[in-house]
Amino acid sequence: MALFALGTSLCIALATLISAEVVKAVGGPMALSRWRMLIGFLMLAVIATVVGGWGSVSARHFPLILLSSLVAIVVADPALNAGIALIGARRTGLIFSLSAPFAAVLGFLVLGETLGLRQLVGCVLVTCGIAFAVGFKHGPAPRPDAAHKSFVHAEVRLSAAGVLLAVLAAFGQAVGILSMRPVMLDQPDPFAVMALRGLVAVIVLWGYHFGSPKTWKSGIGVPDGQTLARVSLGVFIGYVAGMSMLMIALTGTSVAVASTLSSMAPVAILPMLWLRTGNRLAWPSWVGACVTVLGTAVLFWR
Repeated sequence: MALFALGTSLCIALATLISAEVVKAVGGPMALSRWRMLIGFLMLAVIATVVGGWGSVSARHFPLILLSSLVAIVVADPALNAGIALIGARRTGLIFSLSAPFAAVLGFLVLGETLGLRQLVGCVLVTCGIAFAVGFKHGPAPRPDAAHKSFVHAEVRLSAAGVLLAVLAAFGQAVGILSMRPVMLDQPDPFAVMALRGLVAVIVLWGYHFGSPKTWKSGIGVPDGQTLARVSLGVFIGYVAGMSMLMIALTGTSVAVASTLSSMAPVAILPMLWLRTGNRLAWPSWVGACVTVLGTAVLFWR
């Protein structure tokens, strides 16, 4: 089951790159979240119907599914997209890995779990790794033929707002994972569970959008076909495939292990950025990412 959590990190890394390239074209972070959740819900609803998974979800699961959706999707997803737009995919991914130590802190506060020396060392390593990687700029300039792609993923400056939004996204992810653990212990269909989470987000995000006077003045703002296709690809990779694998992992893996393995996205995103932009990242980026993942591993290693 742990391999599913590792697969989640790879999917999140790839989906983060796609989001970085379409967030402006689709109309901004909130617009991207709205379209992602609508497309994701439709995909998952079809899959859940085909596999007959709706009957595996009971009424007692709804409160925790509602909590997980409101915190991890309605709040955290727009925050993650906004962070990507402000400070880039790499930095956002690195800070997003804080979801693992956040899960440990929440476990202490909510479940009364104490933090030993090993856990404290893990927190320090995670913090230092993120600070080390975020505090340094890119290395050599990109190749001329990769200038546009590099510009899309560029990190011109470190924005305090972008960092705070990425931290908020990480916290929301931690709360979402913790709240889904009791649900997945009953082993419901992961596609049906994710579809219900997506439905809650669709109702809230689109309800807010249609309730805003600005919407009726400027229009709904439907992206062009090419942009929607790229958004759909990112949704399928990051939300349908990635988050469904995380739900499967939670059926047989602790929240700690699932959080740790899903935090591998910062490392996975580095070679993807290199291949996508042709721009070699500076060595502090690699070292910081490795230290971050090492810290999460120490944090939850028993």
